[in-house]
Amino acid sequence: MTSPNEFEAPPGRPSSFDEWLQAFKEQTSFFTGLKLDVGIPRWQLADVLPVLPFVGACVGLAAGLVFAVVRGVSGPGWLAAVLAVGAAVLITRALHEDGLADTADGLGPHGLEPSRRLEIMRDSRNGTFGVLALALSVLVKVACLAQFSGATGLVVLIGAHALSRSVIAYPLLAFAPAQADGLGARAGKPTDNDVWLTVGIGALLAFLLLLGKGFFVALLAPLAAIAAAWAASHWIAKRLGGYTGDTLGAVQQKAEIVFLVVAALLIAR
Repeated sequence: MTSPNEFEAPPGRPSSFDEWLQAFKEQTSFFTGLKLDVGIPRWQLADVLPVLPFVGACVGLAAGLVFAVVRGVSGPGWLAAVLAVGAAVLITRALHEDGLADTADGLGPHGLEPSRRLEIMRDSRNGTFGVLALALSVLVKVACLAQFSGATGLVVLIGAHALSRSVIAYPLLAFAPAQADGLGARAGKPTDNDVWLTVGIGALLAFLLLLGKGFFVALLAPLAAIAAAWAASHWIAKRLGGYTGDTLGAVQQKAEIVFLVVAALLIAR
């Protein structure tokens, strides 16, 4: 899961604020539908992982503002939740949802060899498992958000999107690509420090955003999401022999959903 296929590949990772800003723009252009004027991407994803929580935070901010505005004009919670989830899907071009559906189709059936699972995942058509995974994920997100006030929904969405993008870094470090081609194989291999820095930034942002809603939820929601991403990454790698671009999207979705569920259970409004 990287920016487009060709790179100008400077030595190492970004080393100045301007280069980090360029990296942020590159990854924003890839992970969302915003086509910024970045030219040929210069860095692989593994070189610029710390920008991911900030990309996610921007997505969450946009979706959260939709939620807060609808709730602010006395809109029902379920309507605000549907529109906020829809806004995030539109902004990201359903990139991670597509990965979730493909991963579910590949891993859903029993008794298949990894090669056959990967073949199913390459098929652009969605099967029963993929459709069910998408439907359930949207329903759970809407159900979790519907109970929140506008301000609470805003901070929860920013935290959920920031943290869930940061945990994408873990599979890149822990496992190898499951196939030689595809987005996952072109992501590169990150350093330990960059991975833990990325996850730490996402967790800190989420913690600070939720702290006003209670210390327990601010601590537990990020930890539960990180644990879910860890478990999902290992479960997927065991069945596929590694990760793909699709499975990175599935890990992001798993972390986002778990974060929202914990927040919904522990925050009254």
